[in-house]
Amino acid sequence: MVEKGVLVLLQACEALRKECPDFVCHFVGAASKDMGLEEFRNLVAERHLQNNVMVHGPLYGEDKESMLSRVGALVFPTYYHNECFPFVILEAMKAGLPVISTEEGAIPDMVLSGETGLLVARKDAAALACAMQSLMENRQLSLRMGARARERYEARFKAEHFIHSVRDLLRRA
Repeated sequence: MVEKGVLVLLQACEALRKECPDFVCHFVGAASKDMGLEEFRNLVAERHLQNNVMVHGPLYGEDKESMLSRVGALVFPTYYHNECFPFVILEAMKAGLPVISTEEGAIPDMVLSGETGLLVARKDAAALACAMQSLMENRQLSLRMGARARERYEARFKAEHFIHSVRDLLRRA
């Protein structure tokens, strides 16, 4: 879906290629009404990003977990107007990955910028590329943010903690 930031991320990949020509960005997700997989693959080819951008389509279960175990960060530059609480971010945090995203919906409550990941302005491909480059060039920072993301997931978002928080909220209401 375009509003999930796929074109912004593709622009960031173009900019990043100049500074880090060997990076690889994996795009995972289903086609949508506004962006089909073949259409997206054609955009990748038109921008000569085939060596840097891998388009996988949707992944589920063990395939998704395997992908999360092989990458260095989750990049989710959404500006979707109905974005609330994206589970993909929780999945990444559970996997111990730093998250690069935007200040959309509840994302700032999930991702602590500078601590568990980095938040950038919506639709800002240059800022997104800088955030990606910063984590690629500073492996220790990336590992530290990923470990902190996992701790935050365990403390705040694991099912039993989440259920307890919702129950408390409903009691107060």
